[in-house]
Amino acid sequence: MNKGIGPLPDVSEMLSKSKEDRIVSYRRFFADLRLSRLYFHLTVLDYFSGMDNPDNKNNFSKELEDFVSYYDGVKLWLDNLTNEKSIYEEFRDQCLQEIKAIKVIIQTYEDRMKQSLTDSTSTSSSTSDMTSVKD
Repeated sequence: MNKGIGPLPDVSEMLSKSKEDRIVSYRRFFADLRLSRLYFHLTVLDYFSGMDNPDNKNNFSKELEDFVSYYDGVKLWLDNLTNEKSIYEEFRDQCLQEIKAIKVIIQTYEDRMKQSLTDSTSTSSSTSDMTSVKD
C-alpha cells in the first residue's frame, strides 16, 4: 500500500467509540489521505526527474496500481459505513468540513500563483522599460 495511508477505520469498531473519538478517527483518515497524495506526488516527481531509470517507471506504475486498489477498498468501506446511518451522517459532515478547508487551501495557492505571475510580469515589463530607456 502507498506510504502514508493507514488502514481504513474499522466500521464495527467505530460504532463502539464516542462521537468525539470517531471524529478524531475521521480526521486521522483525512490526514492519511493528504500524506498519501504527497507521497504520490513525490513518486511522480521521481518519475519525471529520472526518466532514464527503469525503476522509476516501475515504481510509478506500482503506485498507480496501489492507488486504484486502495480506492476500490474505500468503495467497499463506504458501502459498509453508509449502512450505519448514524455514523455515516457525522462522517459526511466531517467530509463537508474537510472540503471547505481544502477549498480555502486551493484558493490560497491560486492567489499566490496569480500574485507570483503578476509580480513576474511587472518585473519583466519594468526590465524591458529600463532596456528601452537605455537604447
